[in-house]
Amino acid sequence: MPVSMVTWRLLVGLFNGSNLFHKTHKQLNLSRNNTSSLLITILLLLLLGGNVHPNPGPTRKKDKDYNFSLCSWNVNSISVNNFSKLSLLSSYNSIYKYDLIFFSETFLDSSFSTDDDILSLDGYDLVRADHPQDIKRGGVCVYIKNSLGAKICGLSKLKECIVIELNLNNKKGYVISLYRSPSQSIDEFDEFLLNLDQTMHDISSLSPSFIIMLGDFNAKSSSWYNHDPTSPEGFHLESLTSFYSFSQIISNPTHILPNSSSCIDLIFIDQPNIVMSSGVHPSLYPSCHHQIVFLKINLKIRYPPPYERIVWDYNKANVEYINLAINRFDWMNLFEGKDVNEQLRLFNETILNIFKNFIPNKNVVFDDSDPPWINEQIKTLIKLKNEMFKQYLQNGKSLNNYILLQNASHQISDLIEKNKKSYYDRLTAKLNNPSTTAKAYWSILKTFVNGKKIPSIPPLFSNGQSVTDFLAKANIFNRFFSQQCTNIVTSSSVPSDPCFKSDKRFSHIDFDINRISNIIRRLNPNKAHGHDGISIRMIQLSCESIAKPLCLLFRNCFEASTFPDEWKKGNVIPVYKKGDKQIVSNYRPISLLPIFSKMFEKIIFDAIFNYMNTNNFLNSNQSGFRPGDSCVHQLISIVHDIHKSFDASPSQEVRGLFLDISKAFDRVWHKGLLYKMRNFGIEGKLFNIIESFLSNRQQRVTINGQSSDWLPIKAGVPQGSILGPLLFLSFINDLPDELHSNVKLFADDTAIFSVVHTPRETANELEHDLEKIKDWAIQWKMLFSPDETKPIKEVVFSKKNIRDVHPDLFFNNIQIKSGPNEKHLGLILDEKLSFKKHIDEKINKSMKIIGSIKRLNSFLPRFSLLTIYKSFVRPHLDYGDVIYDQPNNQNFANKIESIQYNAALAITGAIRGTSTIKLYNELGLESLKDRRWMRRLCYFRKIVFTHSPSYLYKYLPSRTISQRYPNCFSSYRCRTVSFQNSFFPYSVNQWNQLDPDVRNSTSQHIFKKALFKLIKPLENKIYNIHDPLGVKLLTRLRLGFSHLREHKFRHNFQDTLNPMCSCSLNPENTSHFLLHCQIYQNARLILMSDLNIIDPSICLLNSIHLVQLLLFGDKKYDLITNQNILKTTIKFLKNSSRFDEPLF
Repeated sequence: MPVSMVTWRLLVGLFNGSNLFHKTHKQLNLSRNNTSSLLITILLLLLLGGNVHPNPGPTRKKDKDYNFSLCSWNVNSISVNNFSKLSLLSSYNSIYKYDLIFFSETFLDSSFSTDDDILSLDGYDLVRADHPQDIKRGGVCVYIKNSLGAKICGLSKLKECIVIELNLNNKKGYVISLYRSPSQSIDEFDEFLLNLDQTMHDISSLSPSFIIMLGDFNAKSSSWYNHDPTSPEGFHLESLTSFYSFSQIISNPTHILPNSSSCIDLIFIDQPNIVMSSGVHPSLYPSCHHQIVFLKINLKIRYPPPYERIVWDYNKANVEYINLAINRFDWMNLFEGKDVNEQLRLFNETILNIFKNFIPNKNVVFDDSDPPWINEQIKTLIKLKNEMFKQYLQNGKSLNNYILLQNASHQISDLIEKNKKSYYDRLTAKLNNPSTTAKAYWSILKTFVNGKKIPSIPPLFSNGQSVTDFLAKANIFNRFFSQQCTNIVTSSSVPSDPCFKSDKRFSHIDFDINRISNIIRRLNPNKAHGHDGISIRMIQLSCESIAKPLCLLFRNCFEASTFPDEWKKGNVIPVYKKGDKQIVSNYRPISLLPIFSKMFEKIIFDAIFNYMNTNNFLNSNQSGFRPGDSCVHQLISIVHDIHKSFDASPSQEVRGLFLDISKAFDRVWHKGLLYKMRNFGIEGKLFNIIESFLSNRQQRVTINGQSSDWLPIKAGVPQGSILGPLLFLSFINDLPDELHSNVKLFADDTAIFSVVHTPRETANELEHDLEKIKDWAIQWKMLFSPDETKPIKEVVFSKKNIRDVHPDLFFNNIQIKSGPNEKHLGLILDEKLSFKKHIDEKINKSMKIIGSIKRLNSFLPRFSLLTIYKSFVRPHLDYGDVIYDQPNNQNFANKIESIQYNAALAITGAIRGTSTIKLYNELGLESLKDRRWMRRLCYFRKIVFTHSPSYLYKYLPSRTISQRYPNCFSSYRCRTVSFQNSFFPYSVNQWNQLDPDVRNSTSQHIFKKALFKLIKPLENKIYNIHDPLGVKLLTRLRLGFSHLREHKFRHNFQDTLNPMCSCSLNPENTSHFLLHCQIYQNARLILMSDLNIIDPSICLLNSIHLVQLLLFGDKKYDLITNQNILKTTIKFLKNSSRFDEPLF
């Protein structure tokens, strides 16, 4: 039915009280509250006239192919109104699904991170070209659909310009997006034309299939839009583009004011014959006068196919029947007379049948989806508005029509914000719901912090072709990953004679039902399962019964010395690392193995590790994958040794080399590994099961539900397995044996350090070690740092004013280059151990998430915001803090503390300048400086009581012999401040100053609790009130920094020259505002009445106690009473309207 008839029926229904209005109203899915929005829409339609289809605009079918399209919008500041324009764009794009979305005049600078969640658009990657002077002016950016075959090219000298290379169905094309400021001088415009000419020439010389150029050119030509007079800029631009045979295809006004319009947002294309449609859509933001220009061309793109998987409702599982069915099944009879591969097949088949019968499940199709707050109602209104815009252009562009279009924009914008708030409110309600599981809680929090970002793999470049088919991409990845699992070809062979570590031998493992049950209970239910479809949740639901048949199966496998074939198959997921997303080598494989396989491995792992650990077989320089050891422990050792060298007299330098084993896990030589396992005394069935574990392994890659063929794995230890890391450690264990330098290993990360006594002596030592490493690699068919992107790196650690000149070092005939810093185990070690670069990196990462917290402040309760900070921000600062800490450096402390201070402001909504102490007390946060003090002492205590790696014990000084100071240590003798403030010297001093009762705590938990008690303030409770605005107003009063004049005067606001209240009676402080000011008497009467209902005795309190109660509650009351008291205060704050105006 044409909309003109719909609107006619609606009006007739409205004026006649007919049910027709309500019927049509319901069809359009509009609530009564949105009647005003509907009226604006229908009045506008009546005014503009014409027949419009009830569902106008393109709706892309979920076919295999669709046509490439793009749009461009001069957004006139993307960050305005809390980035609401992105929400509007997301809603608009839910209809059109553009492949490229360009913005000009973004007004972004370096204070906005490209990775910041607030700038993200789900399903797209962001690329920016900000103003060249890094100011909030001009700038362009593009959102590139992450399934698109596109890459950024450096083919232009234009400043605010992005050039994108596309590969669509193996046809190469280019898109140039730019912004030209209208304030350019004549010389600047000449330079712009020169660079544009060069750009078009360079790209045209590549003979692409098409070139598109678009953006805000701020140039007019009557040949583009006949109502525009040709400007000088337009004349020159038209001449240049005509020379390259470009056509400008936008013919309607793109910059519209109430009384004027012009066409300055343009799209040029050199192949107009491929244009399917183009034009102008109305601006999404009412005060933004630039419209959206769009283009669709006749080149097909493969649409990511939906995929299907089974979803299980574990909460409705019939646990009793599951365990009953497993217990009553005759597993002995099922396994009798069959090999272990057949036993496993029957076991999996039977178990899955039981689970399918007693756990509700269904097949669900997964596809790309719109933002959760976008519904059909919004889509319909946007489409209608676009059609109204067409009518507006065709019918004279009258002022009344313009105003109505603006009103419609306001209504749609308000509806989107309302839906978005409603969506966040629903998530918040789930967070506050006590029945929400821990998994669901964290999932929701991650949604708030990261959004629903679904990783997507764009078309891949392979053999000069662009591959879009997902099955083909899966096979390309699988071939690449499997090719990495090959041995390096050398002439070496396994030594003929064994070289046993000792006379110890190990060949047998016992399998116990209780042990298997314990393993099941400790499994992480959030971990993914393997190709067999059996999840951890299923196994844990059947924990009481499944351990028995599993024990039987495990024993049968061990006795047969056979690791079942199905357990040696891995589902591989490609995970993007960095670089061009269309290049296969820029991805790493994540392998998902069957859970039963990992349980079987776990039992074998524990037995072998305990055997090797008991006999001290593992090299003490190896920290990777070893219980009780960690990256931080190794870094403490490394940094202490360097600091000690700095502290020597005279100060000594340290040469550090950082090596990377190429594809270390993937290239382990099986014969060499088995030889080394024999040397550890592993023999018999245990040796055979390891041999079987390594042999005949297979993998496949799965992308979007499409799985490649299975391919064999000929080398390496399986990533994702339990046994793999221990086998790798066993393989690399003898690497340090013949090295003279100080060697530190963490799995495949290798670092060697040598203190410089004389440059030549140290160089000789390092050259010897590099040669030994090379020999080891050849013997065991491995490669060190062959990749040009991962060469061996050197850092010369030094605090000398005049540094030594060191001889060059070479590895594999390539000179090793020295640099100012290197990231090792997540910590950036710079040559002076200042850690400045490391701190700057952590601050940048932290501030991105704090930006998300600030954005979520209007939606989430304080508890959730605080949890986000503690879970996603503070861990960045905690890692390595006991190493990079500089206890007596106040500038350093302030720099770090500013992160938590900013987070606290974002969580509470407090005003910058609020007292740090008050702010931390409000949230119950200890300062980061105190936290580092506590964490340092906790690490130190573990070393003292031998709960840390043995290589750290040697750094402990001798204990003092004193009854007065028991369990103390002699202080380090330190020449330099940096050594005195480093981990061990400073920790010893702080340890000695602790109260003896704390120092002698009987456990680590008690010790940590005692330290926390010294530093952690009591939180000011808000009693589970979920009213973000109300809690923010209350918090500002609690903190003594709000709109009140006395607060502003005390904080030196220029617009507040005195603290006196508007009533002229007293300074406007918290007490005066809450209890005495006559301006708010009516609101106060309501306040006192509400308090009297809660507890009549409240009204009898003196002013000081009453203000305290109104702001903080009282511990003598229960939760509900305190909640009601604070809600009453918040009600008064809102009723007073005192805080409605801006602060400044």
